[in-house]
Amino acid sequence: MARRNLEDTQPINKAPQNTSSGSSLGDTQSITKVKKTKRWKVILLGILVVLLFAAAGGGLGYLRGINRRLAREREEVIEQAALHYQYGLQEMAAGNYARAKTQLEYVLQIYPDFPDAREKYTETLVQLASAGDTAASPDIQVTPTRDTRGAEALFNQAVGEVQTQQWATALQTLNALRDTDYTYRTLEVDGMYFTTLRHRAIELIVNDGNLEEGLYFLAILEKYMPLDHDAVNYAQWARLYITGASFWDIDWEQVVNYFGQLSAAFPYMHDGTGWTATDRYLRGSEYYGDQLAAAGSHCEAIKQYQNVLNYGANGTVQGKYDTSYLKCYPPTATPAPTATIDPSLTEEPTEEPTPEVSPTAEGGG
Repeated sequence: MARRNLEDTQPINKAPQNTSSGSSLGDTQSITKVKKTKRWKVILLGILVVLLFAAAGGGLGYLRGINRRLAREREEVIEQAALHYQYGLQEMAAGNYARAKTQLEYVLQIYPDFPDAREKYTETLVQLASAGDTAASPDIQVTPTRDTRGAEALFNQAVGEVQTQQWATALQTLNALRDTDYTYRTLEVDGMYFTTLRHRAIELIVNDGNLEEGLYFLAILEKYMPLDHDAVNYAQWARLYITGASFWDIDWEQVVNYFGQLSAAFPYMHDGTGWTATDRYLRGSEYYGDQLAAAGSHCEAIKQYQNVLNYGANGTVQGKYDTSYLKCYPPTATPAPTATIDPSLTEEPTEEPTPEVSPTAEGGG
């Protein structure tokens, strides 16, 4: 009891405890405020970085779009320059130097750095000067006012011919339009020209049997645009026909090889002779069979004759087939029949026993 009272009477100093806890509470609040401030700064910085990247990406995308458009425009200019450069070369080859000069001037106007254009233009001027053409002088700048009434009429005529699929006539009209005014509605005219050139090429190959000219048109078209799937097939088949025909009377094995492929893909393709791929395949197979049979290869010959017979009866080829077949598979010799003897005829006859007669029986008689 005395000890308890003593403890009760001891002074208790609580002030330091209060001061310490107050200080701890204040420190905690200040640390929390610092952490919140730093967190907001990080968030704002992250948003700012995202916005900067977005702006940079948008700017790069915009620049790429501009670059693509400029590249496309440059490609169109180069295509136009190449097209009219080819026209200029064609006119030079035909001796039409005045028209060639016009085409090459246009090339130099839209694309001055086009390869060899300036040299060809100079060559054209020299040719015109040697012919005494006053238009050859580069110092004379003549810009006549173009009369587009003729060009407009030709353009409308070409549109009608393309719509009615008169490809040969449309091609002539478009060539006349370019000769009249090569600057008239060039994009539309070029589009019609490419379409007409493609269909006229296939028409030449399929209908007219003019394989070489059809391939030439497709080769021109392929310089400026990729060929579609059908045009590629027609070009391949025409090349097969021309290659196979080049072996005619020279190598019948190759004739059968090429026209065998073509007769399966396009049996009615023909050239100027009117012979279809199937006709040449059948005739080539027969001639190749004859060659093999003459060399004694009858087993190989019957395969070629069979190619012909697979398409229908043919008396001549059937006779050749039978002859080679017999020599490839000759009949085996039938053995001669041997005489057979009936075993029953060779057996010795057996004696029949005679009955015995007893004397008793005779005496009783």
